[in-house]
Amino acid sequence: MSKQRAKARAEREAVAAQRTAAERAVRERETARRQRQEKRQLAWRRARLWQHGAGFRRNKETWAALLTLVLVAVLLTYLVTSSINAVIVVVLVGVIAFPALAVSMMDRRSK
Repeated sequence: MSKQRAKARAEREAVAAQRTAAERAVRERETARRQRQEKRQLAWRRARLWQHGAGFRRNKETWAALLTLVLVAVLLTYLVTSSINAVIVVVLVGVIAFPALAVSMMDRRSK
């Protein structure tokens, strides 16, 4: 009788070991799949240039002030000169100078 019990116990332990190995393999595959998906999502978030991060939300008023300044400069140029060429020049200067203005006004390291 004890040989039969030992044999049955050995079979149960073998089945349990196989089940555990299968469950571990499933968990590892799921973990690997989740990691690949998170890596893809992170790469996609980094690639989206139109997505605004926390820095944009924090500096929203500063961006609005800079854009208002550029718009006022363009409108004043048109009202004073009535020349489309002068407006285009002001817009081009604004496009070139705007990043420098933004960096100088929003650089947190200098504060």
